Amino acid sequence: MKVLRTICRLVIGACLSFTGSHAVLAGPEHAPRVAFINPGYGDHGFWKDVSDTMHVAASQFGFEIVEFDSNRQWPLMAENANRVFAMNPPPDYIIASNEHQQGGRILIEANARQIPIFMLLNDLTDEQKNRLGRAGTNLPFWIATLTPDNKKAGFDIARSLVQADEKLHPDQPDREICLLSLAGDWNTPASLDRLAGLDVALAEYPKLVEKRRLVANWSYDEAYKRTAGWLPEGCLDAVWAANDDIARGAIAAIENAGKVAGKDVVVGGLNWSAEGLKLVKEGKMTMTHGGHFLAGAWIMVMVNDFHNGVDLQGRGPNYSFPMQAITRDNVDRFEKKFGKRNWDKVDFSQFSLAGKSGQKGTYHFDLEHLFIATKN
Repeated sequence: MKVLRTICRLVIGACLSFTGSHAVLAGPEHAPRVAFINPGYGDHGFWKDVSDTMHVAASQFGFEIVEFDSNRQWPLMAENANRVFAMNPPPDYIIASNEHQQGGRILIEANARQIPIFMLLNDLTDEQKNRLGRAGTNLPFWIATLTPDNKKAGFDIARSLVQADEKLHPDQPDREICLLSLAGDWNTPASLDRLAGLDVALAEYPKLVEKRRLVANWSYDEAYKRTAGWLPEGCLDAVWAANDDIARGAIAAIENAGKVAGKDVVVGGLNWSAEGLKLVKEGKMTMTHGGHFLAGAWIMVMVNDFHNGVDLQGRGPNYSFPMQAITRDNVDRFEKKFGKRNWDKVDFSQFSLAGKSGQKGTYHFDLEHLFIATKN
């Protein structure tokens, strides 16, 4: 199994120093294996998009992905962690997420086995870090965490609802906007951060009045039920949705109630899903925020960089990248480039820091650099 490179700090108070690059498993050369504990589905939805970009980037860098899909069930996620730790030989790297706050145990087990681990999209909470430890200190094999700016996304979705309502009612500048907020869940850090961004927007735009905040468990069906259940109870001018599936469920309920999405009720979502893009083009959604499924590729850029000697802990270990809104203003440009989701058209080596002078610079994990790195 591979040995960690430079990590100086320790598990039980003593300073550990790992030098060198990587030891190779006995026998013929092999592609480094990365175990991905996927908290979601491998055949549809957001986490499939994450997986797709991860596999493309891994192939470009010469890594093998061994994926364990958990279908958004935390008990299955725990079972998959057991399967990873039972692999023989062990994986060279692990990629995991703190979905439903299940990441702590995975980090502890990986460090006990001295397997370098990367956390993706959901970091440990502050409470978990205070209790369990932090990357590079008492968890030295926790190499880095890559997370999107979910707070800004939550804020931007809410702001887009205000702006859309103001365009619909230009003669009512002080009009109260009745808001239904549909969260993903109450535990996952990404969900909590998006809600924190929503809270900032509610303070900044007092005309946006939250009438009810409900959880939809990232589900179209549950979002439909929550919205349909609320419609008879009170006013509804806007729906803040934590992802596109939730937005779609809300829109279906709105339309089945005889209202027009985008006119009677404005809706904003997140994920850059194909369905979300279509609803943006139709004017039924103000935006689909996102780009964070590309974190599957971005994390493989980082694994490759670490594999090639870039000191990610010294540079980090916490890395964040921006999510960006796709609206009617830029949806056509995005679809022209990426409408078919052919991520193998992107040269992900252009995002790498490995081999660059002094390994300096910063990661540019954003939409404009993605356009630049894409073959026509």
